[in-house]
Amino acid sequence: DELWTENEHFEFYWFPHTASTNTKRNNRSMGPEQPVKPLAGWFDDEFVANGLWQVVNMVGRATPATIPTIARISTKAWSARTYTDIPYKVFTSPRRVRFVEMEYAVPRAALVDTLRELKGMVDRSDFRISYPVEVRTAPADDITLSTASGRDSAYIAVHMFRGTPYQAYFTEAERIFTAHEGRPHWGKVNTRDAEYFAGVYPRFGEFTALRDRLDPERRFQNDYLRRVLGQ
Repeated sequence: DELWTENEHFEFYWFPHTASTNTKRNNRSMGPEQPVKPLAGWFDDEFVANGLWQVVNMVGRATPATIPTIARISTKAWSARTYTDIPYKVFTSPRRVRFVEMEYAVPRAALVDTLRELKGMVDRSDFRISYPVEVRTAPADDITLSTASGRDSAYIAVHMFRGTPYQAYFTEAERIFTAHEGRPHWGKVNTRDAEYFAGVYPRFGEFTALRDRLDPERRFQNDYLRRVLGQ
């Protein structure tokens, strides 16, 4: 709560099979620019976060028993750093290691309980999760189908390395998220339908009525939209 209140942008990454997190705090600055030194930036962003990360995930995919050890090492691998730079260099990072992702927005007040349930589920299971769980927050807005529409929200994203079976893990995670009225990221993995969305978006009917008026022939339609928005 303190970190969320004191920072304009706050997120953290929890590595399953550990009790550790990595935090990220971004705030506006009047300068001057103090960018990451090129060699240090290359080492963290390319060598560690992409090259080495690809290798350890391939090892974990081939030998799942190694993943808890990999997780404990990974959470310590990224070095602490503070820097000031123009926005696109701060808010974006190269991501060359491919993965599958599910992300849900739950009410901000439900975040701690949701995370505890997620951690408990992983601890009780035989899942071996090499990718961290990403957690971030956003204030409420007034956009009809925004995942933060009408409520302060916390986003919980689960990931699996490409080529690793993810369905069972995502199914269990989604069961937890939906129990807390979670709203899935519209462009990431989810199994929800229009009936569910009508229950978690107070203005869902307003949007579908607008859709009926502006696209009565369903020119903007595909199988995914048919599932999440209805016929």
